Amino acid sequence: MPAEERAIPSVWADTLLQRLHEHGVRDLCLAPGSRSAPLALAAGRCLEAGAGLRVHTHFDERGLGFYALGLSRATGRPTALITTSGTAVPNLHPALTEAAESHVPLIAVTADRPPELHGCGANQTIQQPGIFAAQCRSELRLPPPDPQLGTAWLCRRIDAALAPALAGADGGPVHINAPFREPLYAPPAAAPERPAPPAPPRRTPAGVPTLPPLEPPVLLVAGQLEAAEAEAALACAEASGIPILADIGSQLRLLDHPLVIGGAELLLAAPAGRRALDAAGHVIQLGGRLTGKRLPQWLAERPGPYWLVSRHAGYLDPHWRAEAIQAEIPAFCRALAPPPQGPLPGLEAARAEVAGRTQRALAEGFGEPQAARQIAAALPEGMALLPGNSLAIRLLDLFAPRQDSGPLRPCLTLRGASGIDGLIAAGAGYAHERSAGATVLLGDLAALHDLNSLALAAACPHPLVIVILNNDGGGIFDLLPARGHGERHERLFRMPHGWRFEHAAAQFGLPYTRCRCAAELHEAYTEACTRPGGSVIELSCPPQQGSDRMAALFQDLERAAPC
Repeated sequence: MPAEERAIPSVWADTLLQRLHEHGVRDLCLAPGSRSAPLALAAGRCLEAGAGLRVHTHFDERGLGFYALGLSRATGRPTALITTSGTAVPNLHPALTEAAESHVPLIAVTADRPPELHGCGANQTIQQPGIFAAQCRSELRLPPPDPQLGTAWLCRRIDAALAPALAGADGGPVHINAPFREPLYAPPAAAPERPAPPAPPRRTPAGVPTLPPLEPPVLLVAGQLEAAEAEAALACAEASGIPILADIGSQLRLLDHPLVIGGAELLLAAPAGRRALDAAGHVIQLGGRLTGKRLPQWLAERPGPYWLVSRHAGYLDPHWRAEAIQAEIPAFCRALAPPPQGPLPGLEAARAEVAGRTQRALAEGFGEPQAARQIAAALPEGMALLPGNSLAIRLLDLFAPRQDSGPLRPCLTLRGASGIDGLIAAGAGYAHERSAGATVLLGDLAALHDLNSLALAAACPHPLVIVILNNDGGGIFDLLPARGHGERHERLFRMPHGWRFEHAAAQFGLPYTRCRCAAELHEAYTEACTRPGGSVIELSCPPQQGSDRMAALFQDLERAAPC
């Protein structure tokens, strides 16, 4: 075989990474493998040449996918993932699913066996094309490197594949499947052909549609928002005196502001709170993916106009009740200009009643609700809060206290698919880019899902505090009808395991503290927030104690007499 043909895999790999860089990729996340050797060696050449690409490595493709997700959420840029062939590829599925639902531009570059090795029992060979069809905005099925096609052909195919992934608000993941023939480790014989870089992507700003008149009084509901969207929502509320029901993912939930109302689920459980909110005429929800159940149900049942505004084209109301408006939220808020209004009748009295009953419930003793509240209260300025899905995010949405009126506290949620996969990895990726670091609050089953990613936490250059609420199983099922099924609830839903995380932390060289009370948590958390790298704090919580107290609080609120 001529030398130039032997070098073709390396030439194609160099060209592929160069083209990704020209489309804004600055981070490559690489898992080990042999079939992906041309891509790994090309990444090494990029590092040696100072080509502006950073390479992050991890031995677990599933964790690596969520690490890339965290990087993209922190930087706002596309991140590329490189894996070998075979079962390494489907391990990216959970992260790409979250990326698809959250509109995060992850680029999965999966090495593959050439066609002659398919259908013949060749090792580490599966059907990779189409494997992410439901998740990816586009897919590029490359042939094995071919000198007759040339690098210009390759670049134009990459350009076309990346266009949907980088299409602004409705972007998302893309899959590039790249088969390679032997030799996999040969250096390039010559520098690859350098085509002209693509023109910068053009995006027409989403305009604000002509809106019918508002029906006052107006109520804002803040779902999952970016910081600039949250600031625009708050400015709009302040200009007209409009209250905002703030979800934990809205970036507004921890703000101490008279117009920002947290714990909407608790407020709606109380007759006085529901009656006060029923007085709203026009409800405008900014962003989707609300955490609780009572608020979406109330929005579906109430009469009157209900708009749901998002920069994404997808419909985000699970009850199919809202009138969807696609617009950039800051521009929408500036154009809305509602007239000034007074407070909703009875709202402040209802808030005070709910706050008093909640405070009495929290005074009953230390547990998951108190721990979540304490973490949110002690969160350092600038540090991001990443709530795990299932029980942890609900605890924060219900019980997080209002902080000072300073800068918005960043809150990173993975509510696109709301899985319990990859939470530690995503936190590590996000904290890698933020000097203030991040706090991950999650349950024991979510931590068990992501133990391998403690290796990523150990390598984090900034503080990454991992707080595990260990109630020995799936505590969220204690709040669901599954609990009424006796032994089946324990065996088939809760799945108690009896494990702790001290030895897992030691395995990866992470500082570990086990806390049993508020004082121990305060000391451990305060210290961990000042320490670069990962730290593990475990709270041992009696099974069902937290869920029982939450259920008792809701029952108390539901029985409260209207104000």
